[in-house]
Amino acid sequence: MGFSSRSALSTVFVSAAVVGAVILYRFDPTVARFYPHCVFHDLTGLQCPGCGTTRALHHLLHGDVAGAFRLNAMLFVAVPFGAVATVWRRVAIHPVTGWTALAVTVGWWVLRNLVHA
Repeated sequence: MGFSSRSALSTVFVSAAVVGAVILYRFDPTVARFYPHCVFHDLTGLQCPGCGTTRALHHLLHGDVAGAFRLNAMLFVAVPFGAVATVWRRVAIHPVTGWTALAVTVGWWVLRNLVHA
């Protein structure tokens, strides 16, 4: 992939993220009906590792860090992890990284459902 195509892809990604953030800021996920529902939660009544992320991001965009943390604390682990993995490719492709991410995600999935049971 050449420099110009990588730059264009970055521009598209950033533009999409900004548009998504504006929509998420403007339309509350608890009220707006166009946001997708979690199929796992709809079928089982349990929360998946990502449940609450859209609402948490809405709270973060409005400056409510505590509200966002309450909705999905994993967001505060996943975003910095994603940023580090994006900047340092060696971290992203290391096998230990993948296994650790899987273990943390499954642990979060089980723990959040035990606590809210």
